[in-house]
Amino acid sequence: MLEAIVAIFKDLDNFQNFLKNHFDFSVLTNQDKAKLQEQLRVFFKNKGIVLESDFEIPPTLLAVLVYEKISEILGNTQPYLEIKTRSIAQARIYKQGFLRNLEEILGQGLSAEEVLEYAVRICVLGNVIDYGSQYSFDLNLESKKILETNFAYFSLESFIKRVENAKQIVLIGDNAGENEFDEILIVALKALYPNLEIYYFVRGADIINDITLKDLKNSDSALFKICKVVDSGVLSPGFIEALASVEAKEIYKNADVILAKGMGNFESMELLARSDCRVFFLFKIKCNVVRDYLKKSLGDFVFFSPFLQ
Repeated sequence: MLEAIVAIFKDLDNFQNFLKNHFDFSVLTNQDKAKLQEQLRVFFKNKGIVLESDFEIPPTLLAVLVYEKISEILGNTQPYLEIKTRSIAQARIYKQGFLRNLEEILGQGLSAEEVLEYAVRICVLGNVIDYGSQYSFDLNLESKKILETNFAYFSLESFIKRVENAKQIVLIGDNAGENEFDEILIVALKALYPNLEIYYFVRGADIINDITLKDLKNSDSALFKICKVVDSGVLSPGFIEALASVEAKEIYKNADVILAKGMGNFESMELLARSDCRVFFLFKIKCNVVRDYLKKSLGDFVFFSPFLQ
């Protein structure tokens, strides 16, 4: 990993500070930023994607370069394949019980708020499956306490208000295995709002342990039966609209609600989401940078819209 990072940042003036600050871009000079932008422009141009002359560099965009180098060093373009396969299989076992619980809840004639509170809690449970984070996880332990956990932010009421008047919603996926728990929320939304058109975005290429179209097909995912799965075309571990395919851009533009899972999507989208009332984030805080930015604690779950804060 370090070798991959050094290969990219060896010419930067503040490389040592860059590492010490855990990818905090405030340490970069304008000259360093320009160098990185040029590397990224060339990299994406070779993949048929044209970036603007001046653009922000979220960690998720930079991660594309890092993991490209890692793949070269390892001689393996899918170093997380076995982990992803195992994560999906493990999550699928847990999912069956949660689906049965959801069916019982739906049969009780409860309010949309009560149904969706359960579904959102189970949906975010999948976000603990993250081999790209700096902390370990215990899915069994998390599954036992998720229904009682207090969220640092829990904007369910605001989310429901938008969904009630929505025709299209986009759920942007994150890690492999997490997709199994995303199904719970999608099933709940379809039961409550049968006319709602639901799209599920996946990554455009293998990166870390993020979910791709190939992963879903290889695991015979039920998502294909309950919503429209879309290969976003995005190569980074977080949705960046400029990198998306024409189809994904059009769907994203027309969506009434956007629910982005995981810190990667948060890091990529938060700045724009401040002025976009459609966007909600759902994830567990798993790194110090996001913890400090949100002024919350490691391990906290959050469900919120930056636009409403």
